[in-house]
Amino acid sequence: MRHAPIAPVAYQPPEGKAGEVEAMTIEGMLSRAGRDAFEDVQRPEFHFLLAPSSGHGTHMLDFADHRLEPGSVLWVRPGQVQRWGDMSAYDGRVVIFPAGLLDRATSELTEAASPAGPRWWAPTDALAAGAPVLFDEIDELANDRSISPELRAPALTHLLAALLLRLTAQARTRPDAPSGSEPWLAFRELLESEHARHHDVAWYAERLGWSPRTLARATKTATGRTPKELIDERVVLEARRLLAHTDLSVARVGEAIGFDDASNFGAWFRLRAGQTPAAFRSAAR
Repeated sequence: MRHAPIAPVAYQPPEGKAGEVEAMTIEGMLSRAGRDAFEDVQRPEFHFLLAPSSGHGTHMLDFADHRLEPGSVLWVRPGQVQRWGDMSAYDGRVVIFPAGLLDRATSELTEAASPAGPRWWAPTDALAAGAPVLFDEIDELANDRSISPELRAPALTHLLAALLLRLTAQARTRPDAPSGSEPWLAFRELLESEHARHHDVAWYAERLGWSPRTLARATKTATGRTPKELIDERVVLEARRLLAHTDLSVARVGEAIGFDDASNFGAWFRLRAGQTPAAFRSAAR
């Protein structure tokens, strides 16, 4: 039997708001789209921030559940697997913005395109980053019809950039946070673009102009983990997404992420994910 892939959710702004930061409440979003739109696993094609103000809940993102509580912040990026929890259990703000809205420097500094970038902030961390004030300003400006779109749109983008940069800065103060050093960021950027083709530490070291030992020191300092662990983690995530998102056979999923033999991929995935690709696909759906 064929399975339908996880539904992509297109960026569909209201009339006159294309390419602009949107701000609304959870309740308002439910009223606009209807509760049925949030029942299935989804793959949004845009960014959004969840900032609960009352109640408690959870939100599944890339197969991990994240707590939603007053003051916390969750950042969902395009292409990530997500499932809404009980949306009647909490309310708060949602800030939506299209992929490609941020300038290059902001996008790189906040790791906006990386699924492993900062994604969840506890209330104390969000408060330390000044998030409540910036969410208030974004909400007020986004819904101010007295300001022309020509002025409102860039002002909202600047406020959004300030919010994301401050949240990222706060995330980097965590004890287990990556160092943000130049070697680490260079490796992460290369891994994001090449993980489906190259799984070998030596290839990454050579491409970056370092020895494998130098690369290992850089990743150990930044994350406490080896380059091979980081490569495998990113490839497993891509395999999970393809298994959950698409109708590709297990063999074709393996080919898409650099495995020539289906049995090799199956054994590799089971060792790292704790279950076979077929079992994971069944559970995800």
